[in-house]
Amino acid sequence: MNRVEVYIIAKDAGILLNKYSIVDFGKSDKDQLMSGFLSALNNFVKELDFPAGVSLIRSGHLEARFSPGEYVFSVLIIDYQIPLNSTESILSGLAEEINQKFEEKYKDILKKQVESNKFDTNAFSDFWKDIDRIIDKYGEESYELYQKLALIEAMYVKVPQKWCIPMIEQIGAGKRVDIMKGIPEMYHRLLKGAIQKVNHNNRPVWEIFAVSILDPNSF
Repeated sequence: MNRVEVYIIAKDAGILLNKYSIVDFGKSDKDQLMSGFLSALNNFVKELDFPAGVSLIRSGHLEARFSPGEYVFSVLIIDYQIPLNSTESILSGLAEEINQKFEEKYKDILKKQVESNKFDTNAFSDFWKDIDRIIDKYGEESYELYQKLALIEAMYVKVPQKWCIPMIEQIGAGKRVDIMKGIPEMYHRLLKGAIQKVNHNNRPVWEIFAVSILDPNSF
């Protein structure tokens, strides 16, 4: 699985308050160095008259999504090989919700620590449980998106709309559908190619949210 990390950093102090990894590689001596770099970059951009700071940076395979709050900002870092186009909104929403939940849960502690400029990161050590719950919630939404993308891609490769659109509408209404059973076998070769493309193009997102993707080799 690709690298996926969340850094939660005190806005002005630049101190790393919490780090979460989808794949737990443990703590690293570079964690605080990374948070200092991200904080310096964000503050530098603000000094150049961009008051909101950084929102997104990309370098090679790495992408960092910034989400600002009152006391902290979070950075979602993902390592991937290809652009993530159709799932951009999910990743932005994830970073924002993590940041909001952190400030909501620790509001009084954060206010006290920021005012005293004395930070105790142990106070935030249980936040991983909240991130797990947020990821589980986004997993349901991601599965719906996955199915819709597979059906839309199927229409692009000439699977008739009369089979695809009713299922897209059912998914939008919150119903589970069986794409394989819903499309006649004569179109399964085209459907297989569509599923392969959707699986590949957004693989890091499906991995983050543990989406049960279809195996095109199973039919």
